[in-house]
Amino acid sequence: MLIDERNRPKVLDPISRFHSFFEWNLGGYSLLDKMKMKHPSTKIYYAGKDVEFQRLILQRHPEILPFKEMAYDETILPENHFPWELQRVVTSLIEDSLNFNKDWKKFRQKYKVKSSGFHVVGKDKHLYVHPNAVVYPGVVFDTSGGPILVDEGVKISSFSFLEGPLYIGKSSQIDNARITGGTLIGNNCRIGGEVENSIILDYSNKHHEGFLGHSFVSSWVNLGALSTTSDLKNNYGIVKLKTGDVETNTGTIKFGSMLGPFSKIAIGVMLNTGSVTDIGCNLLDSRVSGYQSPFTWIRSGGHYRLEDFINDTRKIMARRSINLLPFEEEYLRSLYVSLVDIKI
Repeated sequence: MLIDERNRPKVLDPISRFHSFFEWNLGGYSLLDKMKMKHPSTKIYYAGKDVEFQRLILQRHPEILPFKEMAYDETILPENHFPWELQRVVTSLIEDSLNFNKDWKKFRQKYKVKSSGFHVVGKDKHLYVHPNAVVYPGVVFDTSGGPILVDEGVKISSFSFLEGPLYIGKSSQIDNARITGGTLIGNNCRIGGEVENSIILDYSNKHHEGFLGHSFVSSWVNLGALSTTSDLKNNYGIVKLKTGDVETNTGTIKFGSMLGPFSKIAIGVMLNTGSVTDIGCNLLDSRVSGYQSPFTWIRSGGHYRLEDFINDTRKIMARRSINLLPFEEEYLRSLYVSLVDIKI
């Protein structure tokens, strides 16, 4: 089996520079997890977009083999992982999680919470809460539109409204939130305010008021208080995303923003429909639109200093008790030099 990322569409670059699409946590499992569970004895090979990225992936996953010229039974391409397409199949991704982990059905029957007094709208049988999750009084779960999975160690505070289909990853915290329209939240996230039909990967924060709609948020992203995405043009036009000099038609009128890993969106920033931030951006402008190139500092044209970025990244990861591994730091340094100096 081959995961082939050599011809990855340019529109996926901003969200695929640190983790490959097959590593994304989508409903509790990555594509790699599913491949291993479905085909435990099958060898998995990988072909990266470039030599440096392939080395990063192979160091992170020593069980994966480097690409070589041979016949493969199956080839997996990134084209099936466009964010606007993934947002349409949230229910299927959650149902996959239910099928892969039979314990979910046990949790449905015997889950225990440290507090009582939450409410379920729709059928109780579509709510799955891990026994080690904490749900406070005043939380409302609406399963009318699909199942809700609350994983191990999740904490949901009072006055949150959660609508299925929805997956909340391990050790994530939900505070005074309204989450609707089909959403996937990764592990160890902090979420508050309003979220609609969005995918948020591991270790990212949107902990305060503000609207995140029809958006894709990579790992290690922070959205400041009152930062807001627009997910609909005022002329109801099709959303097109710009990545450098390449424009991609999403084919939908509902798409918000695509945020690359290690990006930080400051308090009160307004992200126009179809905004794209590449890896390592730190944006403070009150209004952001179009494409922000890698390691943008404050606004287009400025750049995050490399040593500041590395030091900040170490500190941010340490807050989740995660270390930036030496080979990951080496890769980020090499990526910075190649992208900022060449100015893609």
